Amino acid sequence: MLLKYAKKYSKWIIGQLFFATVWVASQLAIPRLMVDIIDYGILFRNMNQIMNRGLLMLLATGVNIISLLISLFFLTRVTAGISRDLRGDLFEKIIDWSKETRGSFSNSTLITRTVNDVKQVSILIDMSLRKIYTLSITVIGAIIISFLIDVKMAAIILVIIPVIFFLAVKLTTKALPKYSRIRKAIDQMNQRFRENVTGIRVVKAFNKSDYETNMFRKATKEACEANVEAESTMMLLSPLILFFTNILILIMLYAGGVRAESATITIGALVGLIEYAIMALNNIQQFAAIITIFPRSKVSIDRIREVLTKEEVLQIKEALSALTEKSTEKAIRFENVGFCYPPSCMGLFENINFELNKGEIKAMIGSTGSGKSTIVRLMMRDYDVRQGQINCNGQNIKSLSNEKINQIITHIPQTTFLFSGTIRENIQTGKKDATDDEIWAVLDMIQMGDFFRQAEEGLDFHIAQNAVNLSGGQKQRISIARGLIRESDFYVFDDCFSALDYSTEQKVRRAIKEKLFDKGILVIAQRVATVRDADEILVIDNGSIVGRGSHQELERICKVYQEIITSQKSLNEREAK
Repeated sequence: MLLKYAKKYSKWIIGQLFFATVWVASQLAIPRLMVDIIDYGILFRNMNQIMNRGLLMLLATGVNIISLLISLFFLTRVTAGISRDLRGDLFEKIIDWSKETRGSFSNSTLITRTVNDVKQVSILIDMSLRKIYTLSITVIGAIIISFLIDVKMAAIILVIIPVIFFLAVKLTTKALPKYSRIRKAIDQMNQRFRENVTGIRVVKAFNKSDYETNMFRKATKEACEANVEAESTMMLLSPLILFFTNILILIMLYAGGVRAESATITIGALVGLIEYAIMALNNIQQFAAIITIFPRSKVSIDRIREVLTKEEVLQIKEALSALTEKSTEKAIRFENVGFCYPPSCMGLFENINFELNKGEIKAMIGSTGSGKSTIVRLMMRDYDVRQGQINCNGQNIKSLSNEKINQIITHIPQTTFLFSGTIRENIQTGKKDATDDEIWAVLDMIQMGDFFRQAEEGLDFHIAQNAVNLSGGQKQRISIARGLIRESDFYVFDDCFSALDYSTEQKVRRAIKEKLFDKGILVIAQRVATVRDADEILVIDNGSIVGRGSHQELERICKVYQEIITSQKSLNEREAK
């Protein structure tokens, strides 16, 4: 997966590796020049050798600094670019999922994967190119130069290194499942935090602050314990490497001292070998300190791959599309539709049949949980029907892309959501090229034009995050305006008048009827007053259509509709008292 993303930045990576190699080479050259200064300069009191080698050491230091800066410049481009591409692809993948597909992942885990896991992968790339690569070639280079100086002494270094690598692999393998546990604990912690911040009013209203605090503490405790277990395993590496480093230096000093007395090794060579041994083992120690990035990143990469490779459950049926692409029908038709939410096998409803044509207003009414909003979800293809079919403008809805469905149908949902930003930007979400005159027109239709004209900012009125500076009714009306400014064949108003008083609702519905006189309109509501003027009302009860007709007809013949009228009259009378 990472190689696929790295291909785009291959030139930057090659440049970074080249200058990183130059940086290591210049670093390795300094101890070798020091050997010559001791053996051929200091011991023979030759100032020319000391000056020549000293100038070369200064040059190597200059090359070292410059190559490091250039290497970091390339590295930053690579890590930032791959992080951007990963987050972009994750967001694009998630935003195109249907509700059925998205149900496999919680919101908190998707946020964690897009932010934290991508950050972990970014750290892996940074460490791989900047640290792991340079540490590896430094160790290899130090060993090669050590063999060139003295084979017997270099062999001692070569014996210690495999032992250290064996320990690193052993401890890393042991830590891997613990890092997986950390990521799951962070998911749970994010979920608890997100739920409590979003539902803070509910938590306070029911005095659940202490309970939620304890639950959040449990989640953080789990993350803490998993972190401690993983890190305590990996922290053993550093002292073990330090122990072997000191043993190696002692052995080299002893063996080098014996050989120096017998004149089989020079003082400069011994000093240089010790320098290279310390350099090699220090780099291995650093490698051990950052090797924890591998198990962490392995878990993060797997989690990111799981999202990127997740196939959309609701695929477009190309064969169906080819059969019906020439249809000129303008209607939405439900034909013997049956459905149950996955993975349940109990049918929510079955044999739903109705048709919505352009130029007519249909309404649905029913008690909470009767299946009204589920019908809309099927219409927008958040889920696929389990039996029967839905036709949209003469085409089976399974043959249409989400983009095409959203062009045909404008859905104003029951749950109001506004983006933080200006009122103009929010309305232009429905139509990106909408002019100010068009925006004022729809604001007047929803009885909000005067409100924003009186505001000093006008259409630049800023909507805060979660629209906390607007009332529930204002948010609903802006949501309606955002849908009205769109051009489509059908409009679905999914219980989006519930926060409006009767007088305002009447004015808004009258304006909608005038503007959308030639469009198909489906109104879903629980109040009889909202649906009574529709051309046809469908009464939904326990997943079935138990009545259909005008308000007057249903008032006479439909028992469920009569019960709804009676209950709402009783409620209105109690409120009046």
